[in-house]
Amino acid sequence: MATFLLVHGAFQGGWVWTKVAPLLCRQGHIVHAPTLSGCGYLSRGMRPEEDLNVYINDIINYLDMEELDEVILVAHSFSGLICGALMMLRPHRIRQAIFVDALIPESQSSFVDIAGQSFRQMLDHHRMEGGQVKPWPVKVFGVVGSEADWFASRLRPFSYQAFHTSFPGHFDPTAVATSYISCTQTMSPFIQEMAVKAKGFLWPIYELDTGHCPMITCPEDLVLAMETAV
Repeated sequence: MATFLLVHGAFQGGWVWTKVAPLLCRQGHIVHAPTLSGCGYLSRGMRPEEDLNVYINDIINYLDMEELDEVILVAHSFSGLICGALMMLRPHRIRQAIFVDALIPESQSSFVDIAGQSFRQMLDHHRMEGGQVKPWPVKVFGVVGSEADWFASRLRPFSYQAFHTSFPGHFDPTAVATSYISCTQTMSPFIQEMAVKAKGFLWPIYELDTGHCPMITCPEDLVLAMETAV
């Protein structure tokens, strides 16, 4: 039995793990899936000044207040930056980290710095008033068919500043034992490159033949990969 702390990506909320959490619980695991400030059902509370550091503090406070130890920290997409910071700030509380098609941090670099010019242009194209970014098209998330409308209806704007906040301090990929789950049908080239980076760090790598959100498109396969990684 393990304790999983599942951290969602941009535009989403804890709801994105709604298919994965019961599967893990059925295997006897304990599951936590918090929602970041201003996201999901908290979307009306988003403030323009919210940035990466706010989200890092969200999960640190959750970890500390819930007194969680020996957690399996699971990062998806944007939350690779959040979970990467926790690996530096709370390594004693983390048994292992699993990055699911997630951005791998670089010291003092922002999401935009790592993602590159094409992403910067897309980000600015989707910028809204009030310091927010409207969600990408659903196809970018890799969710299609009957799930697409359900998924799209739950997406909410995300903080523009969060994409521009530099990673706080130095990132050490060896601080916590970490595995990487790569989604081979991911549309974003910079996310595809993360598997290569993970290999360079000697992290174990697992592949899923799906798009960017396997927790929606193939939850059973994702849970199997997560349990194998553990």
